[in-house]
Amino acid sequence: MIPRRAPDPTSEAALAARWANGLAGPLRLEDGRRLQVIFPGVPGGSFGPDFTGAILDAGGDYLRGAVEIHLLASGWRAHHHQDDPAYASVVLHVAGANDSSSTLTPHRSGRLIPILVLPPETSPFPPLFTPPCAIAIRSGREPTPALERMGLRRLRMKAARVAPAVAAHGAGQALYALLLETLGGPSNREAFASLARMLPLGPLLEAVDESPAPRGFAVTAHLKGRAAGITVRRAGVRPMASPAKRLEAAGQLIARLWPTGAVPGFPSSLSPGAALRELRVTGIGRSLAIECIVNAVIPVALASGAWPEEAAEGAFRALPSPGTYGKLKRLESWLGGESRPFAGAARLQGGLLLHADYCTRGMCGRCPLSS
Repeated sequence: MIPRRAPDPTSEAALAARWANGLAGPLRLEDGRRLQVIFPGVPGGSFGPDFTGAILDAGGDYLRGAVEIHLLASGWRAHHHQDDPAYASVVLHVAGANDSSSTLTPHRSGRLIPILVLPPETSPFPPLFTPPCAIAIRSGREPTPALERMGLRRLRMKAARVAPAVAAHGAGQALYALLLETLGGPSNREAFASLARMLPLGPLLEAVDESPAPRGFAVTAHLKGRAAGITVRRAGVRPMASPAKRLEAAGQLIARLWPTGAVPGFPSSLSPGAALRELRVTGIGRSLAIECIVNAVIPVALASGAWPEEAAEGAFRALPSPGTYGKLKRLESWLGGESRPFAGAARLQGGLLLHADYCTRGMCGRCPLSS
C-alpha cells in the first residue's frame, strides 16, 4: 500500500519535538475530524507513551491522556503497543505517514485511537504553545522559591510513606530496603525491594560477621545468592547499571554503613554533612549517591528522628542536582534552561512534583509557577 504521505526522513525524536513545539493548523484527523491541541502534554520518559497529560479537542470530543508518535502508523503494531497495558491511556496516535488502511488505531482494551498524520513542517512564530509558567518566568518571576517549597513537600511525602516501615521494622531495615530499591533503578526497583524482604538486614549482618571473607565481598555474595531466585531485567540496561553491578555496589555500601559488629539500626556514620561522602563507594557515582540520599537516607532520617528536622531539610537544600531527568527536559526549557532551574536536588524534586501533580494532570496554568 502506498502511504498517504512520505514519511518524515528524520527520527521519531524530531517528530516528537515538532509535536511539543506546536503544529501549524488547521489539523485534521484521519477519520475526518478537526483537531485542536489545547495542551500537547509532557515527555513520558524512557518507558510507555511519548507524551502524557495531553488535552485535545477532536471535533468536539474532549480527549485527555497520552500521545504516541511513530514515523509510520504501522509502528504501533511493530512495537506491539496494541497488547501493552502501558499504552491503554493513549488518546492520539501521531505518525509521519499512515501506511495502514485504517483511520483508527486499536488497543486490546477495545478502544479505537484516532490517528493524526503530521502536516508538512512549518516554522510558526511565535511558537504555537507557550505555557503560562514560561510566560511568568520571562516576566520576571523567580522559580526557585516555589520549586524548593514543592521539593520539601515531596521530601515530607517520602518520609510519610516510609514511616510505617520504620515503625514496624526499624530505621536500619527501612534504610537498607530503600537503598536497594534505589540501586535497582527503574528497571529492577521491585525486584530489589523483594530482595530486601527475603534477606533482611539483621540476618545479613549476622551472617557476614561470621564470614572470614572481606566484608564487602561477603555481603555481595549473600545478596547475589539470594537474588538468584528473583527475576530481574537485564535487556536494555546500561552495563554499569546491570543487576550484578548494582548488587556489587550494594555490597560495598552495606559493608561501609554497617561495619563488623554494628547493630542493624540507622548508621552512626551518616550525618547531614557527611552523607554524600559516605555513599561514594565503588559502583556508586555522584549522581547515584545523591539519588540514594534523596530517596532513602533523608526520608528515613526524618521518619525515625535520626536527624533533627531542620538539619535534614538543610542537608536536602544543600544537595546538588544529580542531573535533570529526561521527562523534565521540556519543563526545564520552559522555566529557562540556561538559568538551570533544577540546579539543586531540592529544586529538581520540586520539578518532579510539579510534573506529576500539574503538567501530567491537565492542570497547566494552575501550578504555583503560573498562578
